[in-house]
Formats: sequence, C-alpha cells, structure tokens
Amino acid sequence: MNQRLRILHLEDDAIDAELVQSTLVAEGMDCEVRVVSTRKEFVDALENDCFDLVLADFALPAFDGMTALSIVREKLPDLPFIFISGRLGEEAAIESLRNGATDYVLKNRLSRLAPAVNRALIEAEERNELKKAEEALRESEMRQFQLQTELKYAAEIQSRLLPRGYPDIPGFDIAARCLPAKQVGGDFFDWLEVSPGVLSITLGDVMGKGMAAAMLMATVRAVIRTVTRYSPPSKAISRAESSLMPDLESSESFVTVFHGRLKASDQTLTFVDCGHGFAFLRRKNGKVKTLNPRGIPLGIPGEKIYREGRIRLEKGDVLVLYSDGLLDAKPERKLNNQALAAYLDGTSSAREMVERLIGLTEMLEPLPDDITVLVVRCTW
Repeated sequence: MNQRLRILHLEDDAIDAELVQSTLVAEGMDCEVRVVSTRKEFVDALENDCFDLVLADFALPAFDGMTALSIVREKLPDLPFIFISGRLGEEAAIESLRNGATDYVLKNRLSRLAPAVNRALIEAEERNELKKAEEALRESEMRQFQLQTELKYAAEIQSRLLPRGYPDIPGFDIAARCLPAKQVGGDFFDWLEVSPGVLSITLGDVMGKGMAAAMLMATVRAVIRTVTRYSPPSKAISRAESSLMPDLESSESFVTVFHGRLKASDQTLTFVDCGHGFAFLRRKNGKVKTLNPRGIPLGIPGEKIYREGRIRLEKGDVLVLYSDGLLDAKPERKLNNQALAAYLDGTSSAREMVERLIGLTEMLEPLPDDITVLVVRCTW
C-alpha cells in the first residue's frame, strides 16, 4: 500500500482483535486498526473519522454484524466490509454477501484475511474509478446538453438578426438566404431602406465559423447598419472600420464586406467591395460583368481608401452577391461567376434564383463553410 491502511474493526474480544491485526502486519500491511465493540462507538467512528475498510464479527452480544453492515451501506455504500467470524455458516455467509458484504473470513482461517482485504481494496478502487468515470461522463453529457441548448438559442437569435421579410423597392425584386456551416456562423446579409426608394444592401463574411465568428458577425452587422443611414457607401465603410478595428485586432480576425446603396429612381447601385470579390452582374442578354473596384477586408492593418463603384441596372439584369462557401461546398464543380450566372437560366424571381444557387450545394451535411446568397433583380 502507498499509505497506511485505516481499518475500523468491530470486535468485543481483545485477543481476537490483536490476532487479526498481527495477521495483517505479518502479511506486510501497514495498517492502523481502531477496535470498537458497541453500536455507539461504531457509529461515532464512522461519522467522525475516515476508514478504508471495515472488519466485523458476525455476532456480538448486543450489536450484531448484520446491523453494522446495514449502517455502513446506508452511510458509506462503497466502503469495503468483511465479516470475520468463528461460526459463519453457509446460509449466513450467503445472506451477508446478499446484503452487501464484500467478503467473509473464518477466524480459524485468518491466512485468507490478507488476500481478502487486498481483493476488497482493489475492487473498491475499481468501483471508485468507475464511479468517477461515470460521473465525468454525466458531467460531460450535461455540459454538452447545455452547450447544444445555448447554441440552439444563439442560432435562433442570429436568424432573427437577419431580415425576416423582403424589401419593397419599386422596380426591384430582392431575396437572400444564409446557411451557417454550424448552428451559428459568420456570414450575414442585411438591407435597410435609408429613405423612400433608397435601399442599402450588405453581405459580409467574418473569418472563420461557429460561435466566435457569429459574435463578431453580430457586431459588424450592427455597426454597418448604424453608419449606413446617413453616409454613402465609402464613408459608411470607413466609419464602420474605425469602430470595428479594436475588436477585429484583439480577436485577430477580419471580415470581407460588399456594401451598396440601391437607388430606385435611376436604377443605380453605388457600392464598395472590401476584399469580398464574390459579386457579379448578369445582364439580360446573359453577359456577366465583374464588379470593380475592390479593396481589402476590414480589420487588415494599413491605410485604406475605399473607392466606390457604380452600375446601372436595366430590366432583366440581375445582381448576385454570395460568400465563398458556395464555391467550397462543391469544389469539383469549378464554379465561377460565369458558371453561376448560367444556373440562373429559366428562373423568374429573385427567390427562385437564390434557391437555385443554394441548391448547388445539394444540402451537404455538414457544410464546409457558411453559405450566403443575395440576389437583386431589376423588373423594369
């Protein structure tokens, strides 16, 4: 044993008690034995001290061993308990084991005591380790359940941050959809009517995925939404980055953003592309136009001037914004702007176009990355 074995011995015969202790010592056990003979002494010892093992005579004049066993099993169910008796018959032995005794040894066969004690201690240690493992598993399962519950609520909250309806802008049909790779993600889309007939549109992709990206996504969305009401795209993005830079630097992250302002009266879109690049205009005749200029993502250190681009949409033209997760989902398709534009053939609404592009992923589980698609279709 690595440390002294502490034994509580219920015995009213001093000679027998001494014989038991000397037998254990002779077998090389370093033990400290406390001998008691009454119920009060036995209960007080259990309540006020710690023991590794209980040894008990089966039959005492005023306090029998079976009662002692029931007391131990009620208070300390895993404590090893060995009966030592001079007349332990087969029926009594079976009853004792059935009621929770670890083992029994006859006084005229004390040579069996040390092996019985060793077995009892090993079994107790194994039970203790198993109990710890089971408890650790339960705690792990509980933490997992709590995490899944929190993620579920987080996903619900994140979905509510995205627009829940479609904007009503004269001459335009607009739709979007976002699929996080995990329960929450770093992609987002947003739109806001800043004045009658003028709509800001945004698609962003925070580096990474999961909870960390989702937390940054909520911050980025809120900041851009705040600054876009009173500023054209270039100034709005510049002000947004000034606010976001401390958070992006401390989290060692960055975000790509396409942010534009759609004006219904002259059917123009003024935009800024901050390192995003996944955007194109498909003309009514099928020609595909890449949108320039492009800048660098928010959160990348260095001096930046966000230059605006400007396009005019005519009836039948379609603006498509998407995140790189759309390409990552099926790399074997070798998708690009021209290929994606071709998949829009035969569609008649922005929603149908969004679903057609999202459908290219064939609803993989799990997705390799967040996927977001936003479509603006000019109807007159």
